[in-house]
Amino acid sequence: MKKLLKRWLTDTSSHEYFIVSDVLALVTVVSIVSIVLETVPSLADYGNIFSVIEWAAVFVFSLEYIGRIIITKPTIKYIFSFYGLIDLISIAPTFLGLGNFTFLKSARAIRLIRLLRMVRLAKMKRLKSHEPDEKMSFFAINISLFLLVMLSSVLAVGILIYLVEGSNPAFKSVPHGMLWSFKMFLLGLPITYPGTVGGQVVHILGRLVGLVVFGVLVGVSGNVIKDYLFKSNNK
Repeated sequence: MKKLLKRWLTDTSSHEYFIVSDVLALVTVVSIVSIVLETVPSLADYGNIFSVIEWAAVFVFSLEYIGRIIITKPTIKYIFSFYGLIDLISIAPTFLGLGNFTFLKSARAIRLIRLLRMVRLAKMKRLKSHEPDEKMSFFAINISLFLLVMLSSVLAVGILIYLVEGSNPAFKSVPHGMLWSFKMFLLGLPITYPGTVGGQVVHILGRLVGLVVFGVLVGVSGNVIKDYLFKSNNK
């Protein structure tokens, strides 16, 4: 069983690994969309559906977490590693959230880091293979990486402003907070300024995150241009 789990979860040379990764990526996206939509007041009637989606996602992630504990020796190495803690945070709030801890439920959005890890692994595989028929080109991988960083940043800042400014009609749901953070990242667009100290702190933090996202865009653009020039010189 350990050999099978290693092949599914850690062996990037196996076909099964990428199937499992795709499934986890799909479950991650669906669960995050559910978490975001359940904060929309007009969708309150669909609470049971959101709950089913969440518990199904947690079931899948719990199986993955247990599997990684089984195959990692020493076990504590995985449990207290960065991704081990991320995986734990991805499932723990659902169980703790039985007490209706809204802030813990919102923290589940950190699951997006899973997607960033998968894109990084796909990029490494691409660089090692150098196969012309690779499904995802170097360009597509870099663009996907930037989009994931952008989406993660918008989501994180959107959730934070929703948590601290939820009573403000301009931030009454996570989607409203995400729209606000997206406008803020695109400098020059008018935004609603928070009315609380916590909201102002998030505003400043969001500005800094926007600069980081811009830096990632510059880095991705540089990688794409470098790869294009490298191929041109080889021809």
